[in-house]
Amino acid sequence: MRSTVTVSPACDSVADAAPARVTLDALAESLGPSVRRDEALKRYTAMRVGGPADLLIVCEHVDDLVRAVRLARSSGLPWRLLGGGCNVLVSDAGVRGLVIVNRAARMQFELNKGMVRVEAGALLAVLAREAVERGLTGLEWAAGLPGSVGGAVVGNAGAFEGDIAGVLRSATLLGPDGEIVERSVEWFEFEYRLSRIKREAVNRRSVVLSAILGLQRGDAQALERRANEILEWRQTRHPAGATMGSTFKNPPGDHAGYLIEQAGLRGYRIGGAQVSELHGNFFMNVGGATAADVLALIEYAQAEVRRRFGVELELEIELVGW
Repeated sequence: MRSTVTVSPACDSVADAAPARVTLDALAESLGPSVRRDEALKRYTAMRVGGPADLLIVCEHVDDLVRAVRLARSSGLPWRLLGGGCNVLVSDAGVRGLVIVNRAARMQFELNKGMVRVEAGALLAVLAREAVERGLTGLEWAAGLPGSVGGAVVGNAGAFEGDIAGVLRSATLLGPDGEIVERSVEWFEFEYRLSRIKREAVNRRSVVLSAILGLQRGDAQALERRANEILEWRQTRHPAGATMGSTFKNPPGDHAGYLIEQAGLRGYRIGGAQVSELHGNFFMNVGGATAADVLALIEYAQAEVRRRFGVELELEIELVGW
């Protein structure tokens, strides 16, 4: 028996018990021929670790996403949603029930209104680039930032003094009752890397389907220069390769990466998992890492920072299937 400890951005998870095979078969039949069985989740996570999902389906359209979520909820089986696969650490044991991969990624810019309607499966970095190319300001901070729009809304993603809370006008959600509703930015009650959805009980979380972001017209050349500066900053200070992104939230008045580096852990390795040489808050799969390696490295870093500085590092990534 395995339980889902936390949920990834913009997803639900219900029930801890392993499902009966006959029920899985019924759900698979309802989902149709595109469903996959015992699919390795390391193919869908940025860290390139994670065991199999009992069932997995990739949704390219919002209607397919809504249908899959409603079927999963009605089945009573555990399920969860993955977007870009960042900010999650999936157990080597995998995930019971159904995993839904959201790749619904349509964007519609309305330049005269200074806004963009974007589906939740769109990659945030792609959206930022498209906005800059159209001379719209408000998303330069997201240049090169991994993850999906849905995950960014749930986790209030941000950098360089910008965040989703600052540009979101409203989002369309699939509520826990199965109804589709639109919620204004005020409804989300955003805080640092936190939203109302993320505070909800895991089996009652709404699913982000799409968002409307308010942007402003700007000087296209100036925007491109700024986005390129941010992208270059990330490329020189953040490691490339298999990583979840920032592992820990920054403690008040401090930086998690700095504390980890001051604890002497830059480059520290357990199995195939390593603290990045470039940035202490990035943990890398440098080859053959297991999720257990990564979790052991996380716990060791927490213990060392606690021992040396009395600071408790809080995870920014979420554990899945542990």
